[in-house]
Amino acid sequence: MVKRFTDVKFNTFSLWADMVVVCPKCEKAGIVHFVQEHHVAIFQCEACYTKKEIIPCGDYAFEVTAQCTSSGKYFRLSMPQNKIHGSKIRVKCPYCEEFVIGNVFDHRDQQHIVLSDIRHAEDPFFHYPLYFQASFRGKTIWALNREHLQYMIDFLSADIRTVQPDYYKIYKTMRSQSDILPAFMKSAKNRDEIVKILMKLQMKG
Repeated sequence: MVKRFTDVKFNTFSLWADMVVVCPKCEKAGIVHFVQEHHVAIFQCEACYTKKEIIPCGDYAFEVTAQCTSSGKYFRLSMPQNKIHGSKIRVKCPYCEEFVIGNVFDHRDQQHIVLSDIRHAEDPFFHYPLYFQASFRGKTIWALNREHLQYMIDFLSADIRTVQPDYYKIYKTMRSQSDILPAFMKSAKNRDEIVKILMKLQMKG
């Protein structure tokens, strides 16, 4: 039986969608939600109930990177300008809460960089790893949430992929969500293997 798939509009799954990420405290699934009307990003862990809020741009244009001397893990934090007083700062590790010295980076002239972090399988606000991610031949496959994961499975496993007949009339473009997918995922020789990987990700609790 031929399996058909009708694609959805471009940016249906975008940076403003809720993202499932790895909680830095318990390493289980948490949600990053961006409230556009208040321009606030909120993280809430579904397991340990850790909650954080930041304003991702504006005052939070400084980023601190550090390696914890206790856990050995690297981490990044967004910081407000009033907390920065030089090129180094003492910060608390989000994994074990030990204080370490981190390097300060000023992104005030390039605040758009925060939105590019999603390409590295991190949410663009807190820089937490996306919960649904896996490796395929040295490349990272990731999904923002379960809906995004299901979308990719349905698209890649279809025999025929189309858009609705009046797509251009409605959206004034022929670009659809699948245009965002990297070429290696859409390659016919890779699709079956990638679908299997994505289906395994569905099993994550």
